[in-house]
Amino acid sequence: MPRLIVIEGHESQRRKLEELLSALSKKGYVLLEKTDASSVQGGWPAIFAASRSGGLFDDQGMTVVESAEQLGPFPEHLAEFLEKEDAGAVIVAIFGGDSKKTFPKEVLDRIEFVRSDAVVPPWKRREWLLSLAREGGIKLDDSAAALLAESIESQEELRAELDKLALYANGASIGPEVVKTLSFDEGGNALLRFLDGVCQARPKIVLNALKYLQADPSPLPLLTALYNRLRPALYIACYPERMQSRALAAIGATREYALRMARGALTAYGQDAVKRFMLSLIRLSYLEKTSAAEGWIGFEVALWSLMNEAGKNRPRRA
Repeated sequence: MPRLIVIEGHESQRRKLEELLSALSKKGYVLLEKTDASSVQGGWPAIFAASRSGGLFDDQGMTVVESAEQLGPFPEHLAEFLEKEDAGAVIVAIFGGDSKKTFPKEVLDRIEFVRSDAVVPPWKRREWLLSLAREGGIKLDDSAAALLAESIESQEELRAELDKLALYANGASIGPEVVKTLSFDEGGNALLRFLDGVCQARPKIVLNALKYLQADPSPLPLLTALYNRLRPALYIACYPERMQSRALAAIGATREYALRMARGALTAYGQDAVKRFMLSLIRLSYLEKTSAAEGWIGFEVALWSLMNEAGKNRPRRA
């Protein structure tokens, strides 16, 4: 019998879904299917039936249903089949808005609802951001937090900026100058454009982003960020398909976008090329901390060697 979790439409919906799938993966659940309700024939009963038909090796499965409002009203007779903790199957229903009209009052206590985060007023945004950084083990300077809080209103955008800055800082303190460079100047999105450009085998985008990122005297922060972005690709390449979900969950690699980029890199370059490149990054990272550092030249040699492999797998895009 399944456990039903409902995520209603709000700004933090995608993040809430990623966090939920990550938490469930750590408990041993495997994503069996992700579908849109518009393609489901039979409504809620069909979803319940599909959730109980897991694979041969999957004792605990997750089914994600987008646009769940299209499934129609929830049948009351299905309520008796709902479980909460320790259910063998989990159905995650994602709604575009409010779900109140879908479920009868009698079944609400048998359903788990994932609500949006409380709205943080502008005057509390800096403290909220500092608290968020502390929770994630990120060293965010007070003045840097103030700069971000004053410039960005959306809480989800603030979370995204903090993630980006932490990826680049790699454990170092994040001050206002770093924020100005990565978040607000002309090359503000250079890091993300670079990482996505590498995964998508788009050399022009990579080259344009590099001219901003090379202002840093050492390639180590960028090298580390690229390693972290491609790490899921390495795990996908090394594990058989039936073990990938649990392997990726073990390293916290459950974000849909990051996994899509990782799989794109494998498609573009091939598994062997990605494995060789990751070994090169590990080697360069070690050398960069010694007197034998190869600097930007060594990093670029490894980078363009990888991107040169793209033409051997599929046509290269500009």
